[in-house]
Amino acid sequence: MSNSIAIPRTRWSAHVERIQMIEELQKTLKSRWETFTPSEQKIATYLLQNIGGIAFETAASLARHIGVSPMTVGRFLRNLGYEGLNELKDDLRGEAPWLPLYKTPDHLADASLSEGLQAEIRDLTSAHALAHTPEWAAIVDLLVKAERISVASFHHGRFLGLGFANLLQHVRPRTRFVEGSDGAYIDMLLDAKPGDCVVLIDFRRYYRHFRLLAEEAAARGIPLVIITDSQCYWARQLTDHVLMIPIDEARAWHNFGPAMSLLSLLIGAVARRQEQSGMFERIDRITRLRQSFAGYLEAPARDETGKGKAEPGRKRATAKRPSKRS
Repeated sequence: MSNSIAIPRTRWSAHVERIQMIEELQKTLKSRWETFTPSEQKIATYLLQNIGGIAFETAASLARHIGVSPMTVGRFLRNLGYEGLNELKDDLRGEAPWLPLYKTPDHLADASLSEGLQAEIRDLTSAHALAHTPEWAAIVDLLVKAERISVASFHHGRFLGLGFANLLQHVRPRTRFVEGSDGAYIDMLLDAKPGDCVVLIDFRRYYRHFRLLAEEAAARGIPLVIITDSQCYWARQLTDHVLMIPIDEARAWHNFGPAMSLLSLLIGAVARRQEQSGMFERIDRITRLRQSFAGYLEAPARDETGKGKAEPGRKRATAKRPSKRS
């Protein structure tokens, strides 16, 4: 008889177990990919892309989505070690198998500032290390020489692509963030011209548009840059221009700092290459246009005493003293 003490299985620990089961299934599918038949690869691809919804499928609906017979699905699952779809669903069913991604790790929740800072430094160091890879040099070269750059990002990380495109637009022309509000990304895909380039940015959990756009751009032969994390296993199947930030399994929700740092480094690298091609003149013209349309708030000038001077045409506001009543 074991002397170990049984630990109550909390709802949170159940979520963690399901995540581990999902990751183990994903690892198995990827490691055995080359041994699968074409039909089995279709099933494996569907499982990898739709793992969160499998728990609510039937054998018939799953087969219909994939385009194979229910018998093929059952045989494939038995080869993976499951008795059938129901056993797989039991492993995957849960209220929210993605929820642990958003939880602050226990070892950091009550950690001191220095421990949290050390974790951030490790993540930033990993991001900066990407600037010394062969992929980095090739991507910078592509961004410098491209005739037009279309940037898209998604979900919680949408702000990353929007900021990247807005800043990159200052150092090189014909750069824009693509909203996709037309429902078809017409300008990015259909109207792409020779020399165009597409930059896609997304991190776990990946938005559906992310992969669909990447596949479509690759199929059309449009030079493609993907900036993502190290769990995006399919990115290198579509392009050689990939920057992957190593992801900390326990801190998947906390990777925006390294991502912003990486994008800032990328803009700086492009800017250094553009210095000889009128970049500063471009920035000056943009500044003049912005001053005309919106304007900037200028800091007040300082006099010899170090006190601020009133702006021309304006009087310094003074407090009125209340009048004395007799």
